[in-house]
Amino acid sequence: MSRAENLQLRGSIYWLRLRVPDELRPLVGKTEIKKSLKTGDLREAKLRARYERVRLDAEWELLRGRLRLKRDYSLSDREIWYLVSKWFVEEEKKNTSSTDTYPSVDDAHYDYAMSTSSEHVAPAVYQTANAILVERGLEFDPSSDDGLRLQRILHPAIIEIAKRDYQRSVPGAQVSLDPQFAALSAQTALPPVAKFTLKRLMEEFRSDATRTPLAGKSAKKRDAQWEIIKAFFAEETPLDRIDRLRVREFMALIAKLPSNASKHFPDATIFEAVEFGADKKLPVLSIDTANGYLRQLGALFRFAVDEGFVATDPTSGLLFRGEKVRAKDRRDPFTVDELIKIFGAPIYTGCVDDDYGYAKPGPNIPRRGRFWVPLISLYTGMRLNEICQLTLDDFVVEDGVDIILIRGDDDGETKRIKTAAGQRFIPVHSELRRIGLLRYVTARRKKGLATDVLFPELPLGSTGYRSDPFSKYFARFLDHIEIKDKKKVFHSFRHSYRDALREADISIEKVRALGGWSGKNTEDHYGSGLRASTLAEAIEDIRYPKLDLSHLYQTNTRAVS
Repeated sequence: MSRAENLQLRGSIYWLRLRVPDELRPLVGKTEIKKSLKTGDLREAKLRARYERVRLDAEWELLRGRLRLKRDYSLSDREIWYLVSKWFVEEEKKNTSSTDTYPSVDDAHYDYAMSTSSEHVAPAVYQTANAILVERGLEFDPSSDDGLRLQRILHPAIIEIAKRDYQRSVPGAQVSLDPQFAALSAQTALPPVAKFTLKRLMEEFRSDATRTPLAGKSAKKRDAQWEIIKAFFAEETPLDRIDRLRVREFMALIAKLPSNASKHFPDATIFEAVEFGADKKLPVLSIDTANGYLRQLGALFRFAVDEGFVATDPTSGLLFRGEKVRAKDRRDPFTVDELIKIFGAPIYTGCVDDDYGYAKPGPNIPRRGRFWVPLISLYTGMRLNEICQLTLDDFVVEDGVDIILIRGDDDGETKRIKTAAGQRFIPVHSELRRIGLLRYVTARRKKGLATDVLFPELPLGSTGYRSDPFSKYFARFLDHIEIKDKKKVFHSFRHSYRDALREADISIEKVRALGGWSGKNTEDHYGSGLRASTLAEAIEDIRYPKLDLSHLYQTNTRAVS
């Protein structure tokens, strides 16, 4: 046995043996962990043992966290007084704002006598205590020690509410008020006490009716970020345990998390992923991606502050700082030579098919999604997802001009646009007409409904978007034609389009309308916008010198009716 590595050779296979820490044995149910490493090679066994120890350390740390929660999870006298005071103030607000009155003074006397009787107060105290604990996310029985202490303070508070209500209903009534509640009224502002758990906070945040619900890719991205947050902090952790120091520890972990950790190590915890990523020298998250986790955590805590769950936001001002990359430097436009390469590839000059044979020379030029999407982007500046989600009824005639509507659905599920300015229309460029886009639309309409997707053969990704698989295809396409610059991606078409608008010396108002870019001036929000015929004239000025697409022209360019 290799004692230094806790390894034991059984027959021809190495096993790992680890002693379970004493304090964790009741939770683990064992005194020792024994696990086969499924290899007889000592070097490989040592590596697997190291990974297994990292995994166990992470599991044991989570168990220690649960032990700490169970050991420390109690309410102080101050916190109990806060809970009762908050309930008292809220009841006062309801009663003082109520317009209900008793039919007679006798009815008020009777209700007061009933409300302060022991038969009424005892069950009311228990029920109210239970309701308070549930509302605040405090998971223990009202009959526990903390629950009984809460009930003892609630008892006089419930009677005091009844007394004040009686006094308001019967002017001049002689009632002895409880001095400990004298300072509390409907206008009292109380400092928050934090016993809300992270899990409960996320549930409240998700169900907040004032917040625009996320859908599709955005919702999945947030949920993935939340999973990392829960994995680090433990979802049953009370919010007051997540302080500034703990957030900085989270930052330290995120800074080491490898890119695409879930793909590289699908079964690993985040702690294991950091260790494994370092061993394999994988690149870590970009600053923008890492800050995305901090912004999600910050959004949760700002919501918690606004709702009174905590007093302060421990994430305030905490973001990774690095060399800021200008937006225009993140992606580069395609050069004319690169555009010639793209539209001179087999899929545009003759290929086997537009599936696996798109890069192999052959007799076919299938005019489907993979053919049209880059061309549409080049002459409209549309984003990839905007093109992939087009339906046949997005092609209409307005002001005597064939236009493409770029719009989102009300539910945000089927169609989505990036910004409000993205809701727009673009005239069909004459080059797209000559290549046969409108003929393609007309032919598709004869085969299906007006609401059918323009390119149904493009597969949906796991996020529900056709743009995700297409983006991966286009990366392979660029690799085949030897455009390997990392700043050259599908979005480079949009950059090329913006440069073409500059070269055409088109006014900024028309540029914004044709590209879906928003302005910052108040006057931009007045009026109904430019006419289709005006934009059609402007878009015809877009040119790509030396790019000859005449090999793609079709003679019939009849407009869509």
